[in-house]
Amino acid sequence: MRNILTRSCCLLWLCSSLALGTTGAPQPKIKPGYQPIDAATEKGLWMELEDYEASLRQSALLIKDGPINEYVKNAACRVAGDYCGDLRVYIVRNPSFNASMTANGIMQVWTGLLVRVSSEDELAAVLGHELAHYTQLHTLERLRRIKSSLAASSVIDLLLLGLPLAQMAAIANIMAFNREQEEEADLLGVSFMAQSGYDPHAAARVWQMIVEEEARAAAKSEGPGLFTNTHPAAEDRIVTLTSYVEENYPETTAKQNGHSSHLEILNRYYLFLMEDQIDTNRFGRTENMLKRHQEIGVNPSLIDFFYGEMYRQRKSEGDFELARQSYERAIQAEDPFADAYRNLGYVHLKLKQPAQAGVHFRKYLELKPDADDRAMIEFYLEE
Repeated sequence: MRNILTRSCCLLWLCSSLALGTTGAPQPKIKPGYQPIDAATEKGLWMELEDYEASLRQSALLIKDGPINEYVKNAACRVAGDYCGDLRVYIVRNPSFNASMTANGIMQVWTGLLVRVSSEDELAAVLGHELAHYTQLHTLERLRRIKSSLAASSVIDLLLLGLPLAQMAAIANIMAFNREQEEEADLLGVSFMAQSGYDPHAAARVWQMIVEEEARAAAKSEGPGLFTNTHPAAEDRIVTLTSYVEENYPETTAKQNGHSSHLEILNRYYLFLMEDQIDTNRFGRTENMLKRHQEIGVNPSLIDFFYGEMYRQRKSEGDFELARQSYERAIQAEDPFADAYRNLGYVHLKLKQPAQAGVHFRKYLELKPDADDRAMIEFYLEE
């Protein structure tokens, strides 16, 4: 899974200045169904983006499972309103927090975003921001800048490079927009949210989540996230968004729409979502996410299991015992996660306690009779 970070598609942030209405409300620059009009430039880029989209559809990183796609696409379509027909939504397996949208309607949502937001409202806040980028037609300028800076021969050459994280961060900085442009996209995104019935307060909550995660990461001497590197200070955006919502949507009250639907998605896909996060070895961020998931009601057995995984992989002093305790809590939950029995069995093997290990291995196979590692577990039981 570590290759996810090196093989993933690069970010493509596409936003520009907004036209402001007489009331101060942001207004899109294009109507739904926009098509390129400059044959010398836009149509050529559209063709390259279509080639890129064809490659994206074949990517091993693309999540194709039905329920998670239906959930994200429905949220995107709802927030997009009349622009829904312009979108093609793709969920990409990458543990970083990010979403992006190209000028021809390719919307990418990284799994690291889904595992961080706490409700459909918060997901809609990010999707609305990306939709705002799309409606502002800043793509041509940005793509020209990217291609000039990187001497890329085509858009697809740029987007399909298998880059290490450091190079991805460098490209993200090239693609970044200034504070004014990002603020304008934030405000138009809030407008899209409010028009589609989502809670506009959720936009500020997303940035508050980012502030908390970055603080936890800094306390563990972890560098800033890729998303944070390419966007203005989160604290400033919280203030701006809060003020804007209070002024323009005073009748709304902060709430969490879609909490249960998002929680259902997290519980259903938690295993691979958190496996990818654990593999980043960014344990400050992982711990922050686990605490937040605990608060919003993710299956306690899953959370305790991944606390165990975090301690086991971190390998700091005392972590082996903390891992054992976490796995013990996981198997005592009302709906125990089968893999916790297996890993607790491995802990007891390391402690030279084969009888206890056998008990947990047998329970694991009982709960998961078709386990891929059944032959290995049976080998340990024979030993």
